[in-house]
Amino acid sequence: MNDNFRNQLIFVPCDFTALAFHAMEHGAYMAKAMNCSMTLFHAVKREIEITPLTKKLNVVAEECYAKLDVRPNVIVRLGKNPYSAIKDAAIELNPVLVVLKTAGGVHTINILSGTSIPFLVIQGPQTREAITDISFPINFLNKHDEKLIRVMFFSGYYPNALMHIITPTGKDSLKDRLVSQSVATTVKVMANNKIKVDVITHNNHVNDAATILELSKGMDMIVTQIEEVSWIRKLLFGLREEKLIVNDDKIPILCFRNVKDFN
Repeated sequence: MNDNFRNQLIFVPCDFTALAFHAMEHGAYMAKAMNCSMTLFHAVKREIEITPLTKKLNVVAEECYAKLDVRPNVIVRLGKNPYSAIKDAAIELNPVLVVLKTAGGVHTINILSGTSIPFLVIQGPQTREAITDISFPINFLNKHDEKLIRVMFFSGYYPNALMHIITPTGKDSLKDRLVSQSVATTVKVMANNKIKVDVITHNNHVNDAATILELSKGMDMIVTQIEEVSWIRKLLFGLREEKLIVNDDKIPILCFRNVKDFN
């Protein structure tokens, strides 16, 4: 997967709630940083609603231009299930990024399923115009090649951002040595691409959600990759990503599915 082949577009679903307007603000700042266009999207259940809701969304677009100096395009379509409509429209438009207000962990994961497009999931207003601190968790259980590619792509638009690699340490076991090797390789690749790196270690066994969130306080973004898990594991333990998405500190989460899942 190469994000350079995606359309230079930021896609923002908008249901006219306060949180959706915050997503629009996040999208506008990123559209300016990445020199992208932006599209606002809304799904309606009845055809008769398309015209009035298009007018309403155009008003929002003009307000976005007046406030944030970004004039979005607008799309209103039929869709009985808003989550499916968002996913279908995102797949069709193939944007470089979807900025989505959190729909709760489960619903957000369902929107992500079936597409490898990166999603920035937000829970609150934009606090800083520029992204300066990004949390990048690494542990032995996950592959990080694609996470690294994604972060390198976005870091090109935020050259002053500091990448905080969060990783467990522990006893001198094979697993721990492999973690250290993965961290060393990641640091080297980032350094070669002129990405500023900071390594944060902890003594927990893995990067669970609580540890990641504790060590990511005050950061602008957490990068995570949605992994395929069995329904038994999901039932027993839940998805770490669901807990990250609805975090109490309202840190935006850049998340995506592994593109290899679709090959």
